[in-house]
This record gives sequence, C-alpha cells and structure tokens, in this order.
Amino acid sequence: ALVLISHDGARWLPTVIEGIRAQTAPLARVAAVDTGSKDASASLVRDAFGAVQQVKGSTSFPEAVGLAVESLREDPPEWIWILHDDANPAPDALEKLLAAAAEHPYADFLGPKLREWPSLRALLELGVTISGTGRRETGLERGEYDQGQHDGSRAVLAVNSAGLLARFSAFDSLGGFDAELPMFGSDIDLGWRAAAAGRRTLVVPEAVVFHAEAAHRGVRRTPLTGRHTHYQERRAAIWTLLVNGDRLWWRSIRLFFGTLLRVIG
Repeated sequence: ALVLISHDGARWLPTVIEGIRAQTAPLARVAAVDTGSKDASASLVRDAFGAVQQVKGSTSFPEAVGLAVESLREDPPEWIWILHDDANPAPDALEKLLAAAAEHPYADFLGPKLREWPSLRALLELGVTISGTGRRETGLERGEYDQGQHDGSRAVLAVNSAGLLARFSAFDSLGGFDAELPMFGSDIDLGWRAAAAGRRTLVVPEAVVFHAEAAHRGVRRTPLTGRHTHYQERRAAIWTLLVNGDRLWWRSIRLFFGTLLRVIG
C-alpha cells in the first residue's frame, strides 16, 4: 500500500503522480493524507487516487503517516511504501525494492537511492547515519554524480522516509515515526530504534527516487518549519541522539561542545 503525504506540493505532484502510475509493480491501495494545503494538492491527489484525508496544516509528518497507517489497519498490507509529494519514483523503483525484500527476507526496512530533483544526476543519499555531534552523514561528496560507484544493496542504520518500503508489522511494532520529530530526523530515529530492536534496514541502489527536498532547502514553508529550517533540523538531531544513544551524559557533553564550536565558527 502506498502512503502519500502532501502539503502545498502542487508544483511537484503531477509528476509524482505520473511516476506512481508508471510503477511496474502494481499497488494494492493508496492511503493519502494532505496536511492543510492551500494550493491544489488535495484535489490532485483525490483526482488521481479517489480519496485523501484532509487534516490541519499543523499536523506533523509522523502524525500524517500514522493516520494513513490507521486507515490500513483493518486489512493491513504486508508492506507500506512511503512517498513525499516532492519525491518522484523511477518506474521500476517499487519493483526493485520488493525484489530486494524477497532476496533479503530478514530486512524490514528498505530504501532507494535518492537523487536530486530537478538535476536528476546528483546523489543525495544511499542510506544515512548521524555523527556524535548530530551531523547527518551520507558518506557522499556534495554534488557527487551517480555513476554507479555506490551501488550494491547493503545494511545501513537508516534510510530516508522518501521512498521508504517498510514491513507493516515492523513499522507498527515500533510505533511508527516519533511524534517528537515533527518534520526532520524521524528517519534516522526510526532506523536507530529498529536496529536496537533487532530489525534490519537495507539501502537498495537499484531503486531510484528523485527528491526535491523542498522543506530542507527552504523552497516550501510550513507551520512546522517556519523561517528557521536549520534550527528545526538541529533540534531533531539533538533529540535523536539523546533518546537513542547510550552513555547519554558523554553524548550530551560532546553535543554541547559540538554545537558551541559550530556557533563560534
């Protein structure tokens, strides 16, 4: 089942909807949630898939995904595939993710290779982790072009929520995304909790999703990001480290001095 979350995404949604319809692996259902869009997002999704839950603009991403999951609970699918309204999947993205899931039955969370949209060539992420001072780490050079140099499925701490294929039972048992992370960082937190619970996360580079990163780049403002995107991302990193890390006192000290040095720098 596809879980599609939208918020003022009308500039990307027509292409994203085309990408969804072009999937070579059929979707059983679509659970769509729109969080208070002021543009035509809800209408675009409704026209494409027949129904969309419309909720207030202050609804967080974890809450929106949770509403979609609840709508699937009576007849739960084996897998849910989560897409943002600014994440356009290649036609075989879902097919490649499902093939990897069949090949690696121990994996509960699988993510695609993310490439930049609209450039289409630059790599964004192939799995992600977090440093001891809260920096999001991808292992990629800035603006690095995709030449297949990082291909090959492998275990990672976490994958981006844009294009995440999650086993419904595993996602549900972990309580979904953390509501304390309304916009940023929920993917790393989920991966960390999954690893602690003995769950496995894989990145599947054969599956490709093109991501505009609208909120991160400040292209789109929401009630949850406001004018200070960097502040919200930093807050999410601090929360993730403090609630998931062991030896919390030592991590807190490192985090404090890491933040202080960045401010001074």
